[in-house]
Amino acid sequence: MIGAKVGKRYAVAIYDIAAEKGRVKEVYDTLNTIMETYLENLEFKNLVAHPLISKEDKKAFVKKVFPNFDEIEMDIIDYLIDRDRLLDIKSIVAEYLKIYYEKNQIVDVEATFALEPSEAQKENLIKKLEVKTGKKINLTVKIDSSIIAGGILKIGDEIIDGSIKRQLETLWKK
Repeated sequence: MIGAKVGKRYAVAIYDIAAEKGRVKEVYDTLNTIMETYLENLEFKNLVAHPLISKEDKKAFVKKVFPNFDEIEMDIIDYLIDRDRLLDIKSIVAEYLKIYYEKNQIVDVEATFALEPSEAQKENLIKKLEVKTGKKINLTVKIDSSIIAGGILKIGDEIIDGSIKRQLETLWKK
């Protein structure tokens, strides 16, 4: 809970700076790159988390690891290092993405089907969901042959289960 609050506070501040500079997408990519490196590389994680390594050394290390980051991106990373918040990068990135989606009227939809749908079917589903929600749809498709046929949609916190497996389970309970 505290991590989410911290993540949201820093994500809002970073998003405001990025929006002011017209660099929202680039800053997200930077934060995401830092997060992936932090989560996947134990040496990187240990160095930026080590309490005895100075903040200046941490900044220099990050600049060497990511030489292509521009001044704005490095300023944001330096800020997180100064505040000892690079350790909260996962919650910051998650909250930043939530803010981006909210400001741009985008909703994540996870669709699970027994078989891979065609591109035309995906496009048709996206169009129908955009009409239903009034927002842009970011569709992720998963395949699960155990649902037999039909599909399951997860739109935010709402789940619509139209799978044959679910219908059969309902029949068995009656």
